[in-house]
Amino acid sequence: MPDAAPAPPRGLIVDLVTPLHPDFTLDEESLGRLLDRVISQADGILAGSPDVGEALELAGPTRRHLLAALLAAVAGRVPLFFGITGHSLEETRDLALAVHEECRRRGYHGSVYLVDLPLWYHSNRGLPQACRGLLEEVPRPLVLLNLPQLISRRAPLFKRRNIRTHVFKKLGVLPGVVGLIHQGELRRFLNYHGAAATRPGFAFYEADEENFLTRPGTWGVVSPGAQLFPSFWSLVTRVCLHPEEVAQDPELRLETWNLSRRLQKIARAYRKRPAALLKSALTAQGLLGSATLAAGTAPALPEQQEELLALLDFLDH
Repeated sequence: MPDAAPAPPRGLIVDLVTPLHPDFTLDEESLGRLLDRVISQADGILAGSPDVGEALELAGPTRRHLLAALLAAVAGRVPLFFGITGHSLEETRDLALAVHEECRRRGYHGSVYLVDLPLWYHSNRGLPQACRGLLEEVPRPLVLLNLPQLISRRAPLFKRRNIRTHVFKKLGVLPGVVGLIHQGELRRFLNYHGAAATRPGFAFYEADEENFLTRPGTWGVVSPGAQLFPSFWSLVTRVCLHPEEVAQDPELRLETWNLSRRLQKIARAYRKRPAALLKSALTAQGLLGSATLAAGTAPALPEQQEELLALLDFLDH
């Protein structure tokens, strides 16, 4: 890994669902429509994430197809974050190598960041060494995921849900590790910040939209909800990161506050089944051809869908 990897972008990172045909193959047309909607408002695009993107439930060829389609459609317009997490270290390494090779083959000059949830397939013990080995094989900047809710929902009870602070401190000194997408309590988030104090350019993204809207950080947010209302999320993110822009405008300040509260309600409505509920809503909005889920993804209840659609209709008007 080179001594200095490019710093990730600040602001709004849109976490995309993976559009699928009823036969579970990638729906490139729907993906194109979705990108057309969000790309002008996004500071970065995250695809193939383990939760919203359903990547852990997708077949390997589908994940590679998703990568190729994204590189062709994004074409360097914004930084691309791509999920590489597999069910083992070997599977993760293979996908990371595939990302690097596809970028090299295409001569892709845009920024591409690998995104990994290492506690899905590895314990805290030995994690810095495993990460170092991955970066030695794949010269791409890496952003780590710390998602305790996902780990607790889908992994055995004995698995540790969070990267331990002393382990993160060792990860943070690796030049190829350039950021963290974190979900969870503020105390741990602050501990991680302290552990990376020697890396002023290290990116800390908030993965919990409600947390970001109530106590915004200094770097940005990873938002699946931005697929529904990208311009609203772009405005609120900018104001959260640069409150001085509305300091002298009481009317805009009140408008942004009210909008933020509505976005919080919407986020609460889809957080238990994000992939299923967001796909249902995006299909209703005409962005996706179908709400097909990967075979292992839990479907949403009808009442959950009705609640989310009612909230979207209210905000849209």
